[in-house]
Parts: sequence; structure tokens; C-alpha cells
Amino acid sequence: MSSHRFSLTPVAGAVALATLLPATAAADSPLEIQVVSQQTVPVYYDLEATLEAVNESTISAQTSGAIKAVHYDVNDRVKAGTLLIEIDDTQQQAALAQAKANLAKAEAQNEDAQILLKRNKRLLKQGSVSQGQYDSTVAQAKSTGAAVAAAKAAARQAKEQLSYTRVKAPYSGIVKSRMVEVGELVNPGKPMMSGLSLQPLRAIADVPQRLANQYQGDSSVQVVVNGQPVDASKVTLYPYADTQHHSIRLRAELPANADIKAIPGMWAKVRLQTGDRTTLLIPESAIIERSELTAVYIMDGNTPKLRQVRLGNGHNDQREVLSGLNTGEQLILDGYAAMASLTSGKATDGE
Repeated sequence: MSSHRFSLTPVAGAVALATLLPATAAADSPLEIQVVSQQTVPVYYDLEATLEAVNESTISAQTSGAIKAVHYDVNDRVKAGTLLIEIDDTQQQAALAQAKANLAKAEAQNEDAQILLKRNKRLLKQGSVSQGQYDSTVAQAKSTGAAVAAAKAAARQAKEQLSYTRVKAPYSGIVKSRMVEVGELVNPGKPMMSGLSLQPLRAIADVPQRLANQYQGDSSVQVVVNGQPVDASKVTLYPYADTQHHSIRLRAELPANADIKAIPGMWAKVRLQTGDRTTLLIPESAIIERSELTAVYIMDGNTPKLRQVRLGNGHNDQREVLSGLNTGEQLILDGYAAMASLTSGKATDGE
């Protein structure tokens, strides 16, 4: 649907009311006027969307053992790095101790092999050992060096397994569910606790194919939450369509610092810009609303006159005019100031 929007071009200088009004409406303060002209505004299409947490996950066990302690439960708030669950670490402590002992043994053997290699290298130059004996010493030194590297890797792995017995929160949020009890035996892959973060959020919407073809980039998408529009910080339009509904999933992330009262699971709207149109816009300051009357003041020659108008949608600090004004007319920007000036002038005449 095509429509026309009008922009307001300021008339040079402020026009003093004394020169614009008859003697009965004279006033000291000037009235600023603008000439009505067309403006271009974006065309939006609103889609139903659902808010979801960007950070939502289930924590699973990465080692074996019995649950020793569960420090938080459903609906508890936790900070990133908070200890959530402890698993009995007897087995992991023993494995780490053995790995450290194996490492110490491998390092001792390697130190002895390296010393022997240096000595045989010197003796080879003197002719005291054969080339075969020296080559055997080199191979032994390489073998013990590799054994040290393997022992270090095993120690790191054992230390990592020990760290898995202390399950910590990966981000700040709320515990959503708990799947284990104290004393329960868990193995790697066993779900233990799930949670989510209330910030940041993202809106998920399904875009009809005809609208997806009009997608104009991240800047063309807004998320409306509780009637408050917020520019999306990042937008992802999936590169494939749903095979059942033939719609395309759109994911719009909200800024982390967005000042909105919203939680995961709430309804929202994704506002998708699909083009532009022209229309007549006037500033809010020019509008006078009295009961059922919506009007503005325009200049008719040197006289302000009240003109009833029918208004439509708002755009920032302006309102769309559906009827009652035409391009080229002179609009008084402060409608209530014009009314007060006229009223003051008439009261003076009455005296």
C-alpha cells in the first residue's frame, strides 16, 4: 500500500503574533509556523514472536562418582562460577596421585637416559663405545623423553577429571531444574541441572516467505516488548524454510542493556521493515485535543484558524494526518500557544 507523507519546512524567521492576528488576538510572543510538505516513512509488518534466553543450557556430568552435595535448587539465583554440585572425588584424587607418581618416575628415567647419552657421546668420540651402543643410547633417551610427555598428559587429564567433581555455573542466572539427589551415582553424560540467564534475551519469529524476500538487513528489524520498540542488536535469518509451514525462522537478539521488563517465554512482536511510503506528518506540539475534537491551527492569511483533522499512527514525535490538511498550508507548531493568544486577545477586547 502506497501513501504520502509530508514534511514540514520552516518558514524563515518567527512570525510575530501581532502581525499575524487581528487586533483582538495580538500577543507579545511569536508563533512559529511551518509549511506542510510530504515525508517518507518506513512500512513495517508485525510478527508474533516469543522471547527466549540466549544463555540456556543443561549441565551434565563429565566424570563418574556419587553426588556429595547439591548447593542450589530450582529458582535459586546464582552467579557465574558459583559451585553448584559436588561429586565424591576419592577416585579422581587417587588417579591424580598415581599420575603424578608416574610422571616423577618417567622424569627420573629420562634424566638418567639423558646423562647416559651425553657420556656415550663423549666416549664415542674417544672410541670407547661402538656406534651400535651409542645408537641404542639415543633411542633409549628418545623413549624416556616421550614417556615424560605421556606422563604429563596423563597428569593433566587426571587433574581435569578432578576438576569435574566440582560443577560450577557457566554464567549468572536462575536454576531451572535439578535432576540429581545427594548420594546418587552419576556417569559422564548424566544431566544434573539446567538453568538460564534472564539477560540477554532474543525474539524468535517465523517470517512468511513473501516477507522474507523483503528483508533489508539488521537495521530493518525491531523487537516490540510490552509496547516498547527496541532495535535488535543482531539478527539472524535462517537460510532455509520450514518444510511444514514454509516459513523462515528469524532470530533477533535484544541489547544486553535494553531497559525493558521482560523474561524468557513472554510474547513479543518482531517489527520487520518491508519498504517505504509517503504520508503527511505533523509534530505533536501542533495538535489540540479537546473531548472529541482533534484540531490544529493554520494560518489563513494573517489570521490563525482552527482546523479539525483526523490522525493516524505516530512516528517518533510526529503524528500522521489522514485528512484535514493539505500540502503547502502553513501550520502553527504550538497549537495551545495559538489558542492562548487568541483567548487572551478576546478577553482584552471584552474589557
